Amino acid sequence: MAHVPARPRSRSSAPPSSDAPGLGLLALLEGLPEAFLGVDADWCVTYLSPRMRELLADRAQPGDDVRKKVADLLGLGPHLRLEAPATGQPAVRYEHRWPEGDLCFDVSARPVEGGLLVHCRDISREYMARQELQRAGQLFQAVMEGTTDAIYIKDLDGRYQVINSAGARALGRTVSEVREHTDAELFPPEEARVNLRHDRDVLEAGQPLTYEDSQQGPDGDVRVWLSTKGPLRDPEGNVFGLFGISRDITQRKWAEEEVRRHSEFQEHLMGIISHDIRSPLGAIMNWSRVLAAGGPAEETARTSQRIATAAVRIERLTRLLLDFTRARLVGGVVIEPRGADTQELLAKVAHEFRVAFPKRHIEVEHKGNTQGQWDPDRLAQVVSNLVENALKYSPADAPVRLSTRGLRNKVVVSVHNEGRPIPEATLPHLFEPFRQGPQQTRTLKMSYGLGLYIVREIVHAHGGTIDVTSTEDDGTTFTVTLPRRAPPKKGPPPEPPPPPPAHRP
Repeated sequence: MAHVPARPRSRSSAPPSSDAPGLGLLALLEGLPEAFLGVDADWCVTYLSPRMRELLADRAQPGDDVRKKVADLLGLGPHLRLEAPATGQPAVRYEHRWPEGDLCFDVSARPVEGGLLVHCRDISREYMARQELQRAGQLFQAVMEGTTDAIYIKDLDGRYQVINSAGARALGRTVSEVREHTDAELFPPEEARVNLRHDRDVLEAGQPLTYEDSQQGPDGDVRVWLSTKGPLRDPEGNVFGLFGISRDITQRKWAEEEVRRHSEFQEHLMGIISHDIRSPLGAIMNWSRVLAAGGPAEETARTSQRIATAAVRIERLTRLLLDFTRARLVGGVVIEPRGADTQELLAKVAHEFRVAFPKRHIEVEHKGNTQGQWDPDRLAQVVSNLVENALKYSPADAPVRLSTRGLRNKVVVSVHNEGRPIPEATLPHLFEPFRQGPQQTRTLKMSYGLGLYIVREIVHAHGGTIDVTSTEDDGTTFTVTLPRRAPPKKGPPPEPPPPPPAHRP
């Protein structure tokens, strides 16, 4: 009996009637812009929609095994068990970049009667939009993390939805510790109330606002911030939150303050040179002419004394200006520590002032071990300045009391006088240059507003502190506390000026 060869599979686009979808479904699939591929249980192609034929470009025909032809092209391998029959596959859905061109498809494969149906929906536009959004997000993230400014976004409940690392560091926290928290949970109560008020102002104004504010940082230092906040709106114009950008301008404020102080210093310096130095120089020149003209011995002696007094004024002012310049520009007053005793030092200074002002009563008290390693000349300058101020701002019949006492690791020196107290508003600025209280007497005329500044710098150079208390009942007391051994040569540089009070709109 002759062998009848098997009938070859049809290579037409329509599958055999037993395997093909119904005519209605077939017409529907043919009319859709999406791509469909049908296979039988053995993974042989049974149906290709027009869009699928276009995509495959004749690389697969009905009857071909898709595993050998287009499995990689369709991305089937990672999602289906190709070694198992197509009818036993799970339903899957995945996103697949077409290897050719800029196409991307949402691919779904699900078992159907007698085989498997693969559906490819073109999502290239959606994919490109997502890619663009992702690139924009990456750019935004790079900008946020690349700046030292604090950048943040809050919702209408005041909860931080986005904050960069710089903003989190300014709070002494991590990004995750800030997100989904409010200012009330992150800041001290008063600062939280200020932030909330600014947020309300922005939302009520409906537009960005800029303001300066000061807040205490995690290290305890007060920082000055320049902040801009504005509302965030959806495409319909509804406000759904606000953004904020805050820049730390503390250093800029310090620099501005230093420029102001420098300008002020120049003005004062010119005033000192033009008046306080020119006056004694003029006196020296005038009295020198009188001295050159000759005269009685008694008159000559008085003239010589006047010249010497004027020269002392110039010498003292020059020394003050040199100390001031060194303290401001070099980084501190130079000291030369050696063995010294504050008891002896106070006694010496008191004697000098008793000779100069015989009508004034100056008392000296001491207790304990008052010896240490200091610069006695510089400390004498400190005590002399404090005693001079005490004499200047106290009644003529009131005593000035100098005292020193030794403690375990330090020695305390104080100068006390009675009289009107220092105004409370003056106390915080008392040790700043070119600050001076109201003149009480004409006996002591030399006051340039530099003395107490130099005093403070000398005390700091010794590693010590100086404090002042002043009340109507107890009078005024300056207290200097010194470690028994001063740092060698010079102390730490002067502290930078504190930032000015923040302006809040």
